[in-house]
Amino acid sequence: MSESSPQEPVPAPVFVDQSGLRSRLFRRFGWPVSVVGAILAAAMGGSLIGMQADAPAMEIPPKPAYLPTGGPLPPFWP
Repeated sequence: MSESSPQEPVPAPVFVDQSGLRSRLFRRFGWPVSVVGAILAAAMGGSLIGMQADAPAMEIPPKPAYLPTGGPLPPFWP
């Protein structure tokens, strides 16, 4: 009751680089990119390690009170 169908051959790959040109191109391009990335990562790590832990003092004036004590309210009060 089951029909037997003939096996279809597997299609050949669309693109095969037998010369290895693509692999060499990617390797030649990848090494300099990875070296630059490693240098940037080392520079970022060095800048984080060499940072000062204490920030300079910020001279922010104290916040004024919302309601004045003992005097009349200003002309415009939200």
